[in-house]
Amino acid sequence: VSRVLVDDRTGLATGVVYIKDGIEYRQRARIVAVAGYSIETPRLLLLSTSKNFKAGLCNNYGQVGRYVMVQGAPQTAGRFEAEVRMYKAPPPEVSSEEYYETDSSKPYKRGFAIQTVSPLPITYAEHVVAQGHWGESLREYMRDYVHWASLGSLCELLPRYENSVTLADDVDQHGLPVANFSYSMCDNDKQLIAAAQGKMEDILRAAGATETMTIQRFAHLVGGCRMAANENDGVVDADQRTFAVPNLYLTDGSVLPTQGSANPALTIMSLAARVADGLRLRER
Repeated sequence: VSRVLVDDRTGLATGVVYIKDGIEYRQRARIVAVAGYSIETPRLLLLSTSKNFKAGLCNNYGQVGRYVMVQGAPQTAGRFEAEVRMYKAPPPEVSSEEYYETDSSKPYKRGFAIQTVSPLPITYAEHVVAQGHWGESLREYMRDYVHWASLGSLCELLPRYENSVTLADDVDQHGLPVANFSYSMCDNDKQLIAAAQGKMEDILRAAGATETMTIQRFAHLVGGCRMAANENDGVVDADQRTFAVPNLYLTDGSVLPTQGSANPALTIMSLAARVADGLRLRER
């Protein structure tokens, strides 16, 4: 799909343009639901320019592609004298949300969750290499794999306007601009990730680990067309209907206004099911 079509007179979506085998087609529709997620949904809206939406569909207030978020997801492994064989337990087997909410005694806002993770040997090797080990040192760590256990955290990084998806100068095979993803962390994000790493190190050492190592990771992209109370602050309303086009819905993780410290999949599925139920009842 290369564009959402909108009737400039009525302000309603009338369908989409899509490309197949190099040929452009038009598919008419009474209702359009976009589910391209946090990169391709903003990209599609930005590509869908028209007389009334010169900066991109639903983007008259500059909200499309903004407030894109990831989670800080460092993983810390600890070495134990006994064989742990972490690969034998499904991850996450145990999790804690003790540090999930904002703690006023800390210098940062929001929090993180901690869970057991069980990287298999290839992923564990990436953890070891990230510490600078190579050659014989890497081989020694790999032989020691069964003595290591790993924890992972999911950190709620903050929504920031400048973290965005825009259209790049480069184009795809159809001549359409590809997405440009720009992301940086603020001081609050960095402090939060450091706190999560420190807490995982404390837990592992308290359990008897004699050595720890951490790999910095990120996970669970969301945002970009966030839900809000009005079009000045977001792209869709509480029903995931775009403010600008009443029969256009966004049914993916791009609508989340904040990140959270958990896998967002079930929330996204629930929201999409809620939209589907609402449309079904409306059609009756």
